[in-house]
Amino acid sequence: MNKKKVKQIAKQAAIGSLTVAGKIIIGMFELVDDMNFLRSHQSLCAGMCVSEARAYLAETEEYRKEYRRAFNRLENRGLIENRRVGGRMMAILTDDGEVEALEIYLKKMKAELTHGECWMITFDFPVVANKARDMFRRFLIRTGFNRHQQSVWCTKKDVGKAVTRVIKILRIEKWVRLYRATEYR
Repeated sequence: MNKKKVKQIAKQAAIGSLTVAGKIIIGMFELVDDMNFLRSHQSLCAGMCVSEARAYLAETEEYRKEYRRAFNRLENRGLIENRRVGGRMMAILTDDGEVEALEIYLKKMKAELTHGECWMITFDFPVVANKARDMFRRFLIRTGFNRHQQSVWCTKKDVGKAVTRVIKILRIEKWVRLYRATEYR
């Protein structure tokens, strides 16, 4: 039976004008389709009915597609790159990706220093490094630092290790200083 005839029978079934023979043919096609599905997905279908297995596969396939879209977005933004490591392809964080991951970590951080202590950052970028300075300032703002002077920023969060890593990744060590300070009033 050709596809055109099957579509015609299916259309008749939808409007309720199908004969008994037509219903049997539709049932047979569904049964054959289920058998082919079971044959091609034997390990998956063990312990599941066909409809459960189909739903599981559809959900898994949708998950794969969403994962792939997210992976592509990260790759397009330059946050990850593919590298072959030991014969396997792996997604590796780029420097930009690591900075963004640390930024997210710092935004969510709740651990604070003891009473009266803070992390203080001072910086003095040369004019030729204005772009780096502006990027670093945006990073400080987004991660919850408070500006005390133009180039002096503080936070009570315990961010020492993460900020030190960001400073190294951005290669701005010669212009930035990080201090653990005690505030006196």
